[in-house]
Amino acid sequence: MTILSLFGRMSYILSQSIGECIVNASPKNPLGKFVKHRHYATTIKLKIDSQNVVSSRLPDVSGFENIYLHDLIWEKIGRWSNRTALVCVNTGRSYTYGQLRKACGKLATSLRKCKFLPGDTIAIILPNIPEFAIIALAANEAGLRTTLISPAYTKYEIKRQLENVEAQAIFTFPAKYVDIKASIEKNSKIRLPIVIVNDGTDASSISGTIKLDDLMREDIEDFSVSQKTGISCEDTVFLPYSSGTTGLPKGIETSHRNIVANILQSANPMFSLGEANEHYQDIIPLILPVHHFFGLIVSLYYYLRIGAKLVCLPQFSIEGFTKLLENHRCTVLHVVPPIVQIMTQNERITSRHVESLRLILSGAAPLGEKSIAKFQSRFTNAMIFRQGYGASELSPIATIGTADVSPTSCGYLIPNTQMRIVSTQDDTPGRNLGLREVGEIYIRGPQVMKGYYKNPKATADSMDGDWYKTGDLGYYTEDGLLYVQGRLKEMIKVKGYQVAPIELEEVIRNYHDVQDVAVIGVAHDNYGEIPKAFVVPKSGVKINENDLKKFVAERVAKYKRLGYIQVIESIPKTISGKILRKELKNM
Repeated sequence: MTILSLFGRMSYILSQSIGECIVNASPKNPLGKFVKHRHYATTIKLKIDSQNVVSSRLPDVSGFENIYLHDLIWEKIGRWSNRTALVCVNTGRSYTYGQLRKACGKLATSLRKCKFLPGDTIAIILPNIPEFAIIALAANEAGLRTTLISPAYTKYEIKRQLENVEAQAIFTFPAKYVDIKASIEKNSKIRLPIVIVNDGTDASSISGTIKLDDLMREDIEDFSVSQKTGISCEDTVFLPYSSGTTGLPKGIETSHRNIVANILQSANPMFSLGEANEHYQDIIPLILPVHHFFGLIVSLYYYLRIGAKLVCLPQFSIEGFTKLLENHRCTVLHVVPPIVQIMTQNERITSRHVESLRLILSGAAPLGEKSIAKFQSRFTNAMIFRQGYGASELSPIATIGTADVSPTSCGYLIPNTQMRIVSTQDDTPGRNLGLREVGEIYIRGPQVMKGYYKNPKATADSMDGDWYKTGDLGYYTEDGLLYVQGRLKEMIKVKGYQVAPIELEEVIRNYHDVQDVAVIGVAHDNYGEIPKAFVVPKSGVKINENDLKKFVAERVAKYKRLGYIQVIESIPKTISGKILRKELKNM
């Protein structure tokens, strides 16, 4: 599950210096068509039927059923073929849109010449570098399935995923070669030498491997229309893996149709995520990992389609992030809550670094009102910060906020999408709930995954007909806005009452000595469960547990009070920012 979040209220009137001016733009209208939508967002009335099924009030999008994902990305490339598409922060190497399109066509041809046919699977194990996009788009065009693997994985984790998905080729970078080689010993499915991507480290050639550059040589012809035979829009195009917070990671089968639909759904002008014209180019820092669907689809694919400039940060660090913001006048920033926390607390990042931003998008976990308020008070620049909701199984977006709604909400349903809030109470299981009643979020729409790869039980457990059961808790308001309360299985049951860890975490984050926190439920003889907080103190500070318990007790109902506190050095989280509560339970 992923959650997207974004903040504040502002005008869209921007200085001419924001973004990249391709030709001289009018000072009154630096963004051309973009500015005309500044008053578009208005409150949407609730659309709900007698069964408490909530439907999007936005016009449906159509035509996505027969569009290949790569064709959608290249649809308007003629308008900006000479613009910079991707640039690496560390090395400065870059590709224009024309160069990117050419490289993808040649690599797609090479893959077919290597006897890879529609339905075969490749694996990408790379950091955020420009070549990631080339490999992914070329594989899309060749009709292949692509599985995404974190470069932070150990050889054992890599081995498990490669074998589970039956990958036949691997694209990686020099620093990961040893782990990859060890992970594929005795793997008979691999039928192409490891393909090494030149990431700018000037690493010497590795014996027994193939260089990516050799698969994109000038003398290789571009992929032809005739080679597309056998590719269907219903075919699985990506196999991202779930984070495994509720069991082992599972391969999520997403088709061309799923992702194309979601990109077009998200492009409704009310959400104003970005728009291209002849005078303007959005600048997007690619800091979220592109092996995760938020980074891949929302940050990379969505903005490549509209001709944006993507600035790739191979490995996130505060120093690298700060330099990126200093050297590139970014207009849209995609982050996860830990990055929001860094920006709020790190004095090196100032309003000067974000002065060109018009939009901030955060994801992977909900941000509460007080966390947003802290960020807002830290940066007084005019920028939008909204909240939305999604999951990799939803390709990945279900709701997005607008500029005129509360930043704590997750926004409105995107087009072609329906939602149910389903009771989790023992006395009314499965009943659709009404306004402001908290239950499990179910989503239906063309973006819902095909299922989990070779895991029919997990697929059946996660679906109710064509409804995806998210495992997340939330409620909706009279305006049709979604508010997310946390994970269903993370809820703490105290004397029969449900306590949301996220609520207590928001309270504790406002305690003056706490830098980070996570809350879980632990067994209790009389109450069933009781909340326990794991806290990370600010540097040089010692937490007084009694004072912290008193601080919380003054702010919550009696049954929500903390039973235990444990001080630790850091909160275990996934790379996308979700708290690994299972690890905390094992402490």
